[in-house]
Amino acid sequence: MSFVERGSITLIEATTENPSFEVNSALLSRAKVFVLHSLSTDDIIHLLKNAINDPAGFPGLDVQISDKNLRMITEFSNGDARSSLNTLENAVLNGKKTGKRVVVDESILQQLINTKSLRYDKKGNEHYSLIAALHKSMRNSDVDAAVYWVNRMLDGGEDPLYIARRFSQIC
Repeated sequence: MSFVERGSITLIEATTENPSFEVNSALLSRAKVFVLHSLSTDDIIHLLKNAINDPAGFPGLDVQISDKNLRMITEFSNGDARSSLNTLENAVLNGKKTGKRVVVDESILQQLINTKSLRYDKKGNEHYSLIAALHKSMRNSDVDAAVYWVNRMLDGGEDPLYIARRFSQIC
């Protein structure tokens, strides 16, 4: 710890977890934590347009995509720039090519964004929020909601035995 206190070492960490729960408290008290928030829809659309118009983005290609379709990519990405850029790249790779021109239409996007990736961290805040939502839906006898929360947790990689233990506690 003395290396950190003297400034001999600089630690840079990126995590999707809440540092308050995941980082040693002694280290956390000496650290500066920066919280990065999701980008706005306008920010991501601006980013995508820059990627399309930059000569290094899609070299040698004339990419044609409507603002509506850019918005579809943005909404699918859920504020994540990397996800939106990856989706755009896949859309261009699968677009309708005529010479150097590539047209990305809605039918191509529908194939790429038919399943939205929902956030779920098995050990962080989202984990507790989802299990609480499952408990509440079960207590309220809301079967549809309970099935939704169970599926969302399973899709996120939650251990089915953990969920089964929650059922036994509620019932």
